[in-house]
Amino acid sequence: MTVAELGLGTAFMAAQGQAGVDECVARAMERGVNYIDTAANYGKGKDEEMLGTALRGRRGGVFLATKVGCVADPGGHRKVDSLMAQFEGSLRRLQTDRVDLIQLHEADQRKWWTDDAVAEVEAVSHTGPLIKDDEEYDLASAPCVEFLHRAKAQGKARFIGITGKDARRLARLVEAGPYDSMMVAHQHNPIYRNAGHFLLSLTEQRGLGVAGGAMFIKGWLAVAQEAWRRQRPAWMDDTFFRAYFGYLDLQAQSGIPLPELTLRWLLGEPRIHCIATGFSAWDEIAANIAALEKGPLPADLQAAIDAVGIVHPLRYQGRQTL
Repeated sequence: MTVAELGLGTAFMAAQGQAGVDECVARAMERGVNYIDTAANYGKGKDEEMLGTALRGRRGGVFLATKVGCVADPGGHRKVDSLMAQFEGSLRRLQTDRVDLIQLHEADQRKWWTDDAVAEVEAVSHTGPLIKDDEEYDLASAPCVEFLHRAKAQGKARFIGITGKDARRLARLVEAGPYDSMMVAHQHNPIYRNAGHFLLSLTEQRGLGVAGGAMFIKGWLAVAQEAWRRQRPAWMDDTFFRAYFGYLDLQAQSGIPLPELTLRWLLGEPRIHCIATGFSAWDEIAANIAALEKGPLPADLQAAIDAVGIVHPLRYQGRQTL
């Protein structure tokens, strides 16, 4: 299946209302965007409902991906039936009998792979503990893997995959699992190069389709956080400081708008096949399409940005990866 270089992530779309979502989806498809990624817990299902409405009469024109996870049912991440029930709810909300891709949401979290008790607040969040290096897990035969196979065998999903925010741990899952694709968030951008260091050679060897999520790092690579030069956030160490402001200095010298510079730099990594960005208005999508249509950066600027990147822990949502 061929997807466009730009995909749409739905996590931030709902505030514009149904009419705005309808417009964004229709106009993006007219411009060739065909990858749309959502999840069962985005807006507690509201995002899937709105997307399903926006795709009425257009379903055949998109590669539709959703995710299971953040299951409130006690032990639900370790129950095939619980995962299938959540997935079937997604299909109803999306107004379709199948998706192109079903994924495990935050598959690098430990709750998918161990029968240890999980508090509900942890089960329904994206901030739970990650898998541990010194533990063995049923990575090839866990209930969540059985669920993926069942969804595919029943024709409810064409492909199966995983998502996560820790490239090193995701590599461990890829080595063990029979996945068709994966989405990696925050781990490949002008600052963080963790995906390239730990993961992308493996996904290439295994023939996985790879989508990049959260490529702007919470917007920091679209809107310059210049105030941090004067007053650093508590989490920011010297290594991140040098990389981030080294990148902003290159942006200022280039004269290229920061979001465009980030997107065009991303085109230099062929092992990431789709860049999924969120949207809250059509203008944002249009700007991203226009940026990518300009193509890769000049080689000297690409190389200069390459030089500032770091393989470094990601401190995010109260936890640290790597």
